[in-house]
Amino acid sequence: MLSSSSPSAAQPIGGASDLHRLCAAVRSSLPRDRYRHVLGVARTAERLARRYGCSTAAARVAGLLHDISRSWSPQQLLDYAREHGLGVSAAEATAPILLHARVGAHRAQHEFGVTDPHILEAIERHTIPVEGMSDLAKIVYIADSIEPSRTFAEREAAAAAAERSLEEGMTACLEASLRYLNSRGLTPDPATLALYRRLKNGRPDGHEELS
Repeated sequence: MLSSSSPSAAQPIGGASDLHRLCAAVRSSLPRDRYRHVLGVARTAERLARRYGCSTAAARVAGLLHDISRSWSPQQLLDYAREHGLGVSAAEATAPILLHARVGAHRAQHEFGVTDPHILEAIERHTIPVEGMSDLAKIVYIADSIEPSRTFAEREAAAAAAERSLEEGMTACLEASLRYLNSRGLTPDPATLALYRRLKNGRPDGHEELS
């Protein structure tokens, strides 16, 4: 998952010392409240991964790194994306905070040595979910919504839904997110809205796990 050349790991991920190095690197990059959030996401994602048969180690790493760029300024995000050829959509140019997920995935690979495509996808998709996400990506998206420091009114109901199935958890978390966007007069991403509508209609997503 992490290469031996990563500054955060001198050996493959999995051992306690390796996890401690990763936590230390993340902690030094984030404000205290944001670090508390990512720890909550990592722990929640690990628990859900165990429940649904995914790699708990991958869930832990994705949770720890998912917001590694969340505290960057809009200009930092735009500059990084352009300097590294990530491309910037019209929506991202208007609201650069949306870039923190894709920038975070790129940094996870190139600065932290993450090579597992499931982890990279989970980091990249935790802000704007779309059809075809792997179970790990769904788990991290849900964990980001329901970890214990979240205080929105529907959190407990969404957490209970996630215990029943990933599909129910995704539906509940998307409903809460869309309700929040609507309250702020913001337009959801069309791909995310299409995912929500499909989930509400109960149709299978037909996704294939990354190999």
